[in-house]
Amino acid sequence: MINRRDLAKGLGMIGALAAGPAIARPRPATPVPPVALPTPPAGPWSGFGQIRRGGGVLHYATLGTDTSRPPVVVLHKLGGWLSDWRHVAPALADGRRVIAFDLPGHGGSRMDGAPPYIHTLAETAAMLVGALDEMALAKIDLLGTSLGGCVGVVMAAQHPDRVRRLAVISSALGGRKTLAEVRAAVEEKLKPIFDAQGMPLPTPPELLVNTFGMVHPDAINPEGIASRRAAGLWLQPSERGVGVTDLRAALRRVECPTLLVYGQFDKAYPRFRPFAEAALRDARTEVVPNSGAFVIQDNPEATAPILKAFVEGA
Repeated sequence: MINRRDLAKGLGMIGALAAGPAIARPRPATPVPPVALPTPPAGPWSGFGQIRRGGGVLHYATLGTDTSRPPVVVLHKLGGWLSDWRHVAPALADGRRVIAFDLPGHGGSRMDGAPPYIHTLAETAAMLVGALDEMALAKIDLLGTSLGGCVGVVMAAQHPDRVRRLAVISSALGGRKTLAEVRAAVEEKLKPIFDAQGMPLPTPPELLVNTFGMVHPDAINPEGIASRRAAGLWLQPSERGVGVTDLRAALRRVECPTLLVYGQFDKAYPRFRPFAEAALRDARTEVVPNSGAFVIQDNPEATAPILKAFVEGA
């Protein structure tokens, strides 16, 4: 056993070493300038803001000033950014306030440190609830597409008192996958569209047609390449987060009126429709004509009135 005298002596030696002759240290490396991120297209937004949460900063844009009713919060797709909503937001902001968030690691939302292997939907939902608390917003109408729709389901299931109405647009609403299944889906099946470091590669417009049934791929694809590059290394962790979440169980816990939205030519997401319609307590479905999966971009003119009518209670 070490007595106090020996301990004091040892500490004194440490202090002496610390106060000893200066040791030559290598000069710090020249800082590497940050990589310039793509700039999102300009939108109709009237304001922008950032809210720091545990682990990073959430970036958002707003449109509309009417605060007499709950705001409409909109969430973009995997690899997207809040600008995905710029064509639909003006219709939603007629008599309402619209808040468009960049999801963690996407667009202007920057997270501290390196991305985790998996970023779960529950983590994102918790960050958004924390942001809403800080913004003093007790209840919202929540509209999400793809990844945003999955986040919306989890948020409505976990916080039924916060979500008044929920729209789930072109979203993969499956059951929980094992980690091995997630690895196979994300790291093997999607390997051709990522480089060796996990950064997304540019994709041809044909991919949007063959996978998602998009009608206007040439107009949408360049922006998708840019928004995916902005998300960078956060794409695969976010996709894994969808895979490990039991969205089927979450659907059963959603209490609010819910709108399911699909594109007429969508090849990816209608397979989730039968279960979602059966599991939800209060659901209806709308199909947007002349559109593929991502209807807010492929046919915003037809999508906007559908979403507007839903949040207005029609």
